[in-house]
Amino acid sequence: MASIDRIIRMGCAAVFVLVAGTGVGCTHHHSPLADVCAQLPEGVVLPESFYPLANHSELDRADDSYNGWPRYIVCDRDNMVMAYVPSQTFNMGGGIGTDEVPAREVVVSHFYIDITEVTNGQYHRFRKVHARCDREDHDTYREYFVRGVNNDHPVRNISWMDARLYSRWVRRMLPTEAQWEAAARGSDRRIYPWGNEPQIETTRYLCNCKTTRAAFDGYEYTAPVMNFAAGVSPYGAFQMAGNVAEWCADWYDPGRYAYPSEEDPAMGLERGAKAFGDENFPNPLAKIIRETRVGPFRGDEKAIRGGSYADPIEKCRVDSRRTARPGAYLANVGFRCVLPLPPNTATR
Repeated sequence: MASIDRIIRMGCAAVFVLVAGTGVGCTHHHSPLADVCAQLPEGVVLPESFYPLANHSELDRADDSYNGWPRYIVCDRDNMVMAYVPSQTFNMGGGIGTDEVPAREVVVSHFYIDITEVTNGQYHRFRKVHARCDREDHDTYREYFVRGVNNDHPVRNISWMDARLYSRWVRRMLPTEAQWEAAARGSDRRIYPWGNEPQIETTRYLCNCKTTRAAFDGYEYTAPVMNFAAGVSPYGAFQMAGNVAEWCADWYDPGRYAYPSEEDPAMGLERGAKAFGDENFPNPLAKIIRETRVGPFRGDEKAIRGGSYADPIEKCRVDSRRTARPGAYLANVGFRCVLPLPPNTATR
C-alpha cells in the first residue's frame, strides 16, 4: 500500500484542484490527478471517467496495484481519489448496540471507495452544474458552507436523496452497510479504522469526535477531510470514524444481523478459496455464499455509519449504527461514495 505521506500529498493536490474548479462538469477535460495514459492489464477495465491516480500507476509495483487493479483511481467528474477494497470475507457487526449483534461473516465483492467524505466544494459545484430543481431545501448545505473558508470540510445537512443524486451524477453509488464496514474495518475485526485503541490524551488526533473537553482534537465542529491521517482505515480511507456520520444505501433494519444471508450485494461469485493475497490484503478464507442480499429490500429509514464530531468515541466504532428517514437533513451527517466492480472481472 502506498505510504500515508503519498496519499496526503495527492489528497492535498485534489483539494487544490477542487478549489480552483479545474475540469469539473466538463467531460472533455480530464482531472489533472488522473493518469489517462496508464496501461491496464488484460481483464482489468475501469468505467468511463475513472483513471489510475497519477504517480501511483506503476502497476507492476505492489504499492500501486493489486493483481492488476490500481490501488488508487480518480473520478473525472469531481476529482475524487478512490481506494481499492478487494473481494473478501470479513466479520461484520459485533458492536455494543442491540442492533449490532451478533457478529457474523459476510462476503463483499471488490469495489473502490472515496478516500474522503464529499466536500462542501465538490457538492457546491454539483449544485451549480446539475441543479435539478429550484426547491430551496436542496441548498440546506449552505447553512454550514462559507465559500473560500471551509471548501475542504465535509458537506453536511443534506438528505439521503440529495446524496444519492450526487452519487449518480459522479457515476458512483452510496455504499451498502457491508461495503462501508469492510472498507473501515478490514479483515482483522478492529474496533476503529486505526485499530482497537480508543481516542485518549496520547491519541487525540485519530478522530474528530465529541469529548468532555472542548476542541480536544483541535476542532469544535467539522474538520478538513484530509486531517486525522493517523486514523486512516486499512485501505486508505480518511475519517471513517468521526467528522460527519455517513449515509449508506441500505434501508435500516434493527434485526439485520439475524438475516441468514452472507453476501452483499448478492452475486454469483466463484465458490472456494481465492488464490490471491499479500501483506496488505490477506487471502480470504473459503466461504459458502447464499444467493440472498444481506440487508432488507425496503424500510422507512436509511442506515447511517461512522459517528461524527457530535458523538462520543463509542459511537464512532466501525460497527456502530444509527438511522434517519431519507428526507431528513442532519447537521452532522454527510456521505462518501463507492464504485462497485463487476464480479466476473475480479481476480481470483
